[in-house]
Amino acid sequence: MAALEIPNFPEILMETLVSVPEASRVGFLARLERSAAGRYRGWATESDDLAPWLLECAAREDEIADRAEEMFPVLPEHEEIVEEALAVARRLYLGAFEGHPLEDQIFIQAHAERQGSLAWLGYASQHADESTRKQFLELADLEVASALRIDAELGRSSSGEA
Repeated sequence: MAALEIPNFPEILMETLVSVPEASRVGFLARLERSAAGRYRGWATESDDLAPWLLECAAREDEIADRAEEMFPVLPEHEEIVEEALAVARRLYLGAFEGHPLEDQIFIQAHAERQGSLAWLGYASQHADESTRKQFLELADLEVASALRIDAELGRSSSGEA
C-alpha cells in the first residue's frame, strides 16, 4: 500500500490567501473553517459509527469561525474579493481529498487542522493586545483538539511523529 501523501495546505492556499486584502484575511480564514465544518458534517452522513465525533469536530470548526469572524470580520468593501477567493480555495481543498477513501480523507483533514493551527499561532504572534493574542491561541488549540480526536479515533498520528 502506498503511503498517503499529505498536502501542504498553506502552500496550496497561499496565492489565494494573499489575493484577499490583509484586513479581511482572518474573516476569509473563518469562512474556510465553515467549509471544513461542512466537510465533517458530510462525512458524518457517510458513517453512523464515525458521526458522533465528526460532529464534535464540526462544532469546533464552527466555534473557530464564529470567534475569528467576531474578532476580524470580512470588511464590506472586500466581500466580493473574499467570495471569489473562497470559491478558488474550496476547489483547491476539495482536490486534496478526491480519490481517497473516507478514513484517509478524515486523516488528511487532521493534518489540515494542525497546519491551520499554525496560521492562528502566526496571528497570535502579530498582536500586542493580550486578549486578541489569547483568542488566537485558543483557536489554534481548537484546531489541534480536532486533530487529536481524529488521531485517537482512527488510531493514526497526524503529528508527524512516529
